[in-house]
Amino acid sequence: MSKSPSFDLQEDSSSVFQSSGSNGTLEMDDAENTVATVARFIEKLHAKTSSPHEKELITARLVSLAKAKKEARTIIGSHTQAMPLFISILRSGTPGAKVNVAGTLSALCKDDDLRVKVLLGGCIPPLLSLLKSKSIDARKAAAEAIYEVSSGGLSDDHVGMKIFVTEGVVPTLWDQLNPQNKQDKVVEGFVTGALRNLCGDKDDYWRATLEAGGVDIIVGLLSSDNVAAQSNAASLMARLMLAFSDSIPKVIDSGAIKALLQLVGQNNDVSVRASAADALEVVSSKSVKAKQAVVDANGVHVLIGAVVAPSKECMQGESAQALQGHATRALANIYGGMSALILYLGQLSQSPRLAAPIADIIGALAYALMVFEQNSGVDGESLDATKIEDILVKLLKPRDTKLIQERILEAMASLYGNIQLSSSLNHAEAKKVLIGLITMAVGDAHEYLIVSLSSLCRNGIGLWEAIGKREGIQLLISLLGLSSEQHQEWIPPLVQLLETGSQKAREDAAHVLWNLCCHSEDIRACVESAGAIPAFLWLLKSGGPKGQEASAKALKTLVRSADHATINQLLALLLGDSLGSKAHIIRVLGHVLTMASLNDIVHRGSAANKALKSLIKVLNSSNEETQEYAASILADLFSTRQDICDSLAADEVVHPCMKLLAGNNTQVATQLARTLSALSRPTKKKTTIKMPYIAEGDVKPLIKLAKTSSIDAAETAVAALANLLSDFQVAAEALAEDVVAALTRVLGEGTSEGKKNAARALHQLLKHFPVGDVLKGNAQCRFTVLAILDSLNALDLNGTDAADVLEVVALLAKTKQGLSATYPPWTAFAEVPSSLESLVCCLAEGSPSQQDKAIEILSRLCAGQPVVLGDLLIARSSSIGSLANRIINSSSLEVRVGGTALFVCAAKEHKQQSMEALDLSGYSKPLTYALVDMMKQNSSCCSLEIEVRTPRGYFERSAFQEGDDFDVIDPSTVLGGTVALWLLSIISSFHNKNKLIVMEAGGLEALSDKLLNYTSNPLAEFEDTEGIWISALLLAILFQDATVVMSPTTMRIIPSLAHLLRSDEMIDRYFAAQAMASLVGNGSKGINLTIANSGAVAGLITLVGYIESDMPNFVALSEEFSLLRNPGQIILERLFEIEDVRVGSTARKCIPLLVDLLRPIPDRPGAPTISVQLLTHVAKGSDTNKLIMAEAGALDALTKYLSLSPKDSTEASISELLRILFQNPEITRYEAALSSVNQLVAVLHLGSRDARFSAARALQELFDAENIRDSELAWQAVQPLIDMLNAASESEQEAALVALIKLTSGNTLKAALFTDMEGDPLETLCKILSSSCSLELKRCVAQLCFILFSNAKFRADPIASECMQPLLSLMQSNISLVVEAGVCAFERLLDDEQQVELAAAYDILVDLLVGLVSGTNFRLIEGSICALIKLGKDRAPRKLDMVKAGVIDKCLVLLPIAPSSLCSAIAELFRILTNSGAIARSSDAAKIVEPLFMVLLRPDFGLWGQHSALQALVNILEKPQSLVTLNITPSRVIEPLITFLESPSQAIQQLGTELLSHLLAQEHFQQDITTKNAVVPLVRLAGIGILNLQQTAIKALEKISTSWPKVVADAGGIFEVAKVIIQDDPQPPLELWETACLVLSNVLCFNAEYYFKVPLVVLVRMLHSTLESTIKVALNALIVHERTDASSAEQMAEAGAVDALLDLLRSRQCEELSGRLLEALFNHIRVREMKVSKYAIAPLAQYLLDPQTKSDTCRLLAALAIGDLSQQEGLARASDSVSAVRALVSLLEDQPSEEMTMVATCALQNFVMHSRTNRRAVAEAGGILIVQELLLSTSTDVVGQAAMLIRFLFSNHTLQEYVSNELIRSLTAALERELWSTATINVQILRTLNVIFTNFPKLHVSEAATLSIPCLINALKSGSEAAQESVLDTLCLLKQSWSAMSIEIAKSQAMVAADAIPILQMLMKTCPPSFHERADLLLHCLPDNFGKSDYPNR
Repeated sequence: MSKSPSFDLQEDSSSVFQSSGSNGTLEMDDAENTVATVARFIEKLHAKTSSPHEKELITARLVSLAKAKKEARTIIGSHTQAMPLFISILRSGTPGAKVNVAGTLSALCKDDDLRVKVLLGGCIPPLLSLLKSKSIDARKAAAEAIYEVSSGGLSDDHVGMKIFVTEGVVPTLWDQLNPQNKQDKVVEGFVTGALRNLCGDKDDYWRATLEAGGVDIIVGLLSSDNVAAQSNAASLMARLMLAFSDSIPKVIDSGAIKALLQLVGQNNDVSVRASAADALEVVSSKSVKAKQAVVDANGVHVLIGAVVAPSKECMQGESAQALQGHATRALANIYGGMSALILYLGQLSQSPRLAAPIADIIGALAYALMVFEQNSGVDGESLDATKIEDILVKLLKPRDTKLIQERILEAMASLYGNIQLSSSLNHAEAKKVLIGLITMAVGDAHEYLIVSLSSLCRNGIGLWEAIGKREGIQLLISLLGLSSEQHQEWIPPLVQLLETGSQKAREDAAHVLWNLCCHSEDIRACVESAGAIPAFLWLLKSGGPKGQEASAKALKTLVRSADHATINQLLALLLGDSLGSKAHIIRVLGHVLTMASLNDIVHRGSAANKALKSLIKVLNSSNEETQEYAASILADLFSTRQDICDSLAADEVVHPCMKLLAGNNTQVATQLARTLSALSRPTKKKTTIKMPYIAEGDVKPLIKLAKTSSIDAAETAVAALANLLSDFQVAAEALAEDVVAALTRVLGEGTSEGKKNAARALHQLLKHFPVGDVLKGNAQCRFTVLAILDSLNALDLNGTDAADVLEVVALLAKTKQGLSATYPPWTAFAEVPSSLESLVCCLAEGSPSQQDKAIEILSRLCAGQPVVLGDLLIARSSSIGSLANRIINSSSLEVRVGGTALFVCAAKEHKQQSMEALDLSGYSKPLTYALVDMMKQNSSCCSLEIEVRTPRGYFERSAFQEGDDFDVIDPSTVLGGTVALWLLSIISSFHNKNKLIVMEAGGLEALSDKLLNYTSNPLAEFEDTEGIWISALLLAILFQDATVVMSPTTMRIIPSLAHLLRSDEMIDRYFAAQAMASLVGNGSKGINLTIANSGAVAGLITLVGYIESDMPNFVALSEEFSLLRNPGQIILERLFEIEDVRVGSTARKCIPLLVDLLRPIPDRPGAPTISVQLLTHVAKGSDTNKLIMAEAGALDALTKYLSLSPKDSTEASISELLRILFQNPEITRYEAALSSVNQLVAVLHLGSRDARFSAARALQELFDAENIRDSELAWQAVQPLIDMLNAASESEQEAALVALIKLTSGNTLKAALFTDMEGDPLETLCKILSSSCSLELKRCVAQLCFILFSNAKFRADPIASECMQPLLSLMQSNISLVVEAGVCAFERLLDDEQQVELAAAYDILVDLLVGLVSGTNFRLIEGSICALIKLGKDRAPRKLDMVKAGVIDKCLVLLPIAPSSLCSAIAELFRILTNSGAIARSSDAAKIVEPLFMVLLRPDFGLWGQHSALQALVNILEKPQSLVTLNITPSRVIEPLITFLESPSQAIQQLGTELLSHLLAQEHFQQDITTKNAVVPLVRLAGIGILNLQQTAIKALEKISTSWPKVVADAGGIFEVAKVIIQDDPQPPLELWETACLVLSNVLCFNAEYYFKVPLVVLVRMLHSTLESTIKVALNALIVHERTDASSAEQMAEAGAVDALLDLLRSRQCEELSGRLLEALFNHIRVREMKVSKYAIAPLAQYLLDPQTKSDTCRLLAALAIGDLSQQEGLARASDSVSAVRALVSLLEDQPSEEMTMVATCALQNFVMHSRTNRRAVAEAGGILIVQELLLSTSTDVVGQAAMLIRFLFSNHTLQEYVSNELIRSLTAALERELWSTATINVQILRTLNVIFTNFPKLHVSEAATLSIPCLINALKSGSEAAQESVLDTLCLLKQSWSAMSIEIAKSQAMVAADAIPILQMLMKTCPPSFHERADLLLHCLPDNFGKSDYPNR
């Protein structure tokens, strides 16, 4: 029978729960069970019969399986139905199933293969939906699944990337992190992890993320308490900044830097710290601001701590490494790279120990040194490792803190372990080993080794010395563990090992001993003494290759002498039968021979001689290695021992060498060539090499070797050839074999020594053969020339070689193209200028003949290389003296001219140095005389072959050409005189003394003659024209000296120069003008007038306007010789500065010409500019010239010129010229003047500083004209003028200020226009005021501030506050105009209240301003007073300061003489001052009163002044003491005040009224008859409806009404005042209202008839007064009204009288009158029917209950009022009636008077009659007992009312629980007492008893009922008919109950009642018929007196 699915499911689920309860996983026996289980679960999920709950259990089981075993995950992932089912459940499953499936997917994604399947299975959309679920578990599961599925990233998975992008995963995840969505911390961690997986640094969606607040989200996550979220957020921030650098500013502003630094700190997880460090690395690499933010936040130390954290905190793993790497790179970014970082850390490590964590800093340095890479892309510069080493060594101390010591050693180990850094350090490996030993050592050894390391690093010594030689070695041996005995005997055992040890031991011992020998001479001696040499020789023979090599090295170190034994042993080894290489033997033998003496070597038969011959024989060995070593050793031997070469028979060596040269072994041949070179080397004794033993053809092998591919071999061969080519035959043979090619190759590729030898070889060839035969081809020729020059550098100038080379070079330099060579060799000199240095050296240091040769060679290069020659000559300053000497003393014209040309080259480029060198040489003056002689002779050197750059070539050299990169424009053969002129110009321009020397040598006369000859000779232009302009140039230079100018020859030269100005050649005119310019600049007025009258002015004007680019060469020459750039312009300017010229005819004639130049001229673009300048000179000081210019059209021309936007300087000049012209008022009326405004404004906008300055000054002149000032064009100048205020120059600022002031003069409203301008003009003005500029400028600023401060916007500007202090400084100056401007601006600034607050803080301000209130400058005084007014408002301390400073006295002095405006200001000041009570009460204030009344009488006194004066008087006279001291009669005051009451100004009316009211406070003012006249206007003002006027008028009426009430009433005062009292919209202030009520009450008190003139509503309103007198008057009037007219009660109630009266009762005001009126009102039925009556019950009840209500009358009236209200049934039933009942019961409880008791009882009757609630309220208040007590009253009325009240209370069963026998007894007692006392029967008691017995039958059986029967019988007997009827009813009720009660009680009652039988019988006879039935019934029921009874038996 199969199990149901539900049964299986339960079983499975139970097992799941069991397993999860034990360890959370399900353990399966084997893989088959797992497969089956998974398959079964998936089938159940697929089955449609599975319920949602079952699926949830299955998914739970699956997630357990997936998490437990990897094979389970594999099976689930491979199942085809698994993923679709999972996706389906994620979409539509239960919440629990979704969570389980998400967990399963998370587990599957642990495997990369399955992760891809999950991703492709479509899990993303449902997981995103699940992530948005409200369930925390669901969100956790979804977030984890998304995190796992995205763990592979997107870099290589394009399909996955498309899925994530398509589904919008990243934006959704960002939304989940929105701060508005309070996310679970676990979810937050997974979401950020997923984003970290998905977000790269180059994704496109970062910008959207950034705009959506991504930075804020990430920064918020940084402070999360979730480690994963923090780490992921930091990583995301790094990627964000990498993707978008734009985000970095926002990141910085968000405070992320500090957050990241906190995360890098020690208390966080290592992964978080690494991610945060990553972000810091990124931000520091992208932003300079971020670097600074990190530094400011102490980030450097944090990052340093992060670098050393892994070692300090024992971290391991990738995160720790990442933390170190990121932190280090972040630091490198901050400090500009790893190199800079390392240097910074090194410097920082030297900080004081307490100031910085030195250990951490050095640890970070160690890490940086370890990872440093020299060629990394981060570092752009190399790191000097020695600096770091020096720092570390300095820090290293033997006894330092252990931690710091370890860190330093660690840093040094990193330094020496870094391959790139250690390569530049000495002994790096040794230091590294030594550090290792230090690390292992302890104690003293540790300290000793540290000292050794320091010595090794600091002192530049070797390791042996650093360790301490032998002692150090012993220490090292002790560290290795050897005993102390072995310390002394450790070398002999090593020697013994060489002899007896194994092969390996012998090799090791040899290496050790060799190393030891290298370290110290002592050890070497020790090793030698131990017999090591024979042992090494034995090892050399019998050892292996390594042993032989070590032995050879050791022997070369050990052997110090060539003893025969050693040589013989080595010979034996050399000549032995060994077939192996004998290279090491040969090396040792060669070493020994180098130490042998000359005799031993050359003496035949000696050991050394045999050894040498043996080495020569070894050359024939079949072993190539042996051959090579032998050749090398021989070459070394002959190279080092020249004495052997000189003494040895060369043929014995040469022949074998020559024979072997032809071999195929290049190495052997090379060494043999070295040998030949050494043997053939020339010496001082043997300058010519003669080798007869060299036969024909012997040199061919050498030439072949020279041509080999090995450059080393070639150099060696060339060295030998250089010695051998001295022989002609050898040279001829070599030339035939094309040896030149080999030589040129070595010259091009060889070393310096090889080039030298090749040059010598070529030198030998050129001695034998022509140049054309040796050097063939241009390239070879060029190369050879340069090589020979190069060889000259290596030669001794004192030797013959230098002279020979100079001959060769001279020969080459003179070689012409086409003669002996196809290529001119001298051109090679020009192509490689550096090759000329050797020639210059010869010129400087050689003999005269060598100097002449050098001059001949170098002078040929003057045309092509002047700059290079000049540099070379200056580099050797002695060459200048040599040149001067040869120019003076040489007999060769060629040398003299060439030397002059060379000197020109040097002086042209280096004038200063060349002239100084010339002066030092002492040849300066002789050289000048020699040059003047050359100039006079003007001898031609046409035969000379010297091509130099001519002077024309010099000036045609463009200033824009650099170095020698220019062409020779005009190379020609120059004249000696021309070159002399040129050099004289250079010399003369250097120093004035040189000019005088030229003049002494006759140079000036020679120049005059030359110019005169030129100007008078018609054919002169065909002669030396170049000499003419150079002559003019020399004159210009000479005339720079005033002494030369004063020479008589000067006047003869001026006409010639004027003639030159008319020349057709521009160069002649230009330099003639230069000469004249020098004359003008240094001459006298007479010379200047001579020039002006010579006709030169017209010619000079023709030079005006040419720009420098048209004649750059002229300008370059002018600059070179310190001449003027524009000589013509300068001359004209200087001439026009002379007044005689400026106002004379010359200037007037020039004006039209200059105006014409204002118009553009293509050939002379600079003419207009210069014309403007010249016209400016002409116009100054001459109105005539200005008008001539205006008539000539200068205004139009200048305006048009400005419109063309000329240069800045030109604009300035034009504007300045316009300013000068506009100074003539007649010119401002020209139409062109208005049109020029527009161009001047344009200059203000776009011009330069100078142009704007000039334009502003021109506008100043124009703004004086009103028509221009008011034009629209003028206002366009405001903005640029404001901009000019920012200029740095005071003159510019002042110009702009004056223009603005003039523009706004007379109209302060124009200040509003400034608000629309760009920028803040006020800020600029404040800066100027605060600066140290002149007072005049500050005065202008203050004037403009006065205008600006008239606008509220400028006053409110914060900058305005900063102007205050500077303005105060101006006010303290002693210049009246400056003080006035400062005060006016300051006063206008105080219009802003905030500025007043700031100003009040200045203590000196009051004294300063008060001090200014004097004198005759009324504007200054008025400004000061206005400032005091504003300063004193609402500031009592400041007012007191003003009074103390004497401002009142100063103002009183001014009042009689001041104008009305100033009087008004003074009155206003008095008003402000007297606002202070202390001042108003002072004696100073009393002085003010009478003067103010006098001022008020002035007819020109304005309203403002009147207002201020009146207010001041009010302020003073409102003080009682002021009134007391007032001595003015009322009539003198009141009559004027009455006129002010009728003023058109309401404010004045008010003040007049107020002042009058104050005066009326005095009784004599009130009673004065004049006061009556003020009533009518006051009444009118009181009713005018204006609040302020009402207040003052009614206040005055209040005082008048006490004395003149009838007058007030007659004037209509009652009506007007009543209007104020009842005014509602708006309601008058309380004070006004009270005053009006008081006025009315005063009038009503005067006559009661006025009661009826006042409306009731007014009287009711008066009840609200706070004055009791007013209230009483109103109450009396209302009571009179109520009594007089009953209908008035209703009107009063409607007017609110009830509420007012109740308020009065509450406030205990006029209680009796209020209560009486209130009771009277409620006594009217129409009032009780009003709604207001209902709300009066509770207040009245409260009033009765209030303990403060003491008056019985008031209580009675209140009770009466309540009683009146209770008469209305509706009111009796009201909810508030309960409170009234309680109040009445309380009243009765106090045992009041009989009247009050009656009132209260009656009122209670009304209340309980209609309301059961009220009955219960009475009972609950204890009223039953109280009423019972009333039954005991002696007053029959009280008893009756009490009985009636009881009847009403118990008229129904509401109070049945309160009915009792006591109540019956009380009623019976009252009945009985009244019967006995008054013999009357109270019917009310009987009726009450009847009601009680009727309603409560249970009382029938009570004893009280039985006892009451006798009283009833008495009442029946004596009572009235009503009483009898009530008794009969009661007895009948009792009789009816007898049958129901017990027999005893019934019998007793019957027996008692039997006493009534006689009475009943009598009643039957006398009573009315209505009694008969009841009486008869009783008679039949009662027993008779005779024992008969009809009482029924029961």
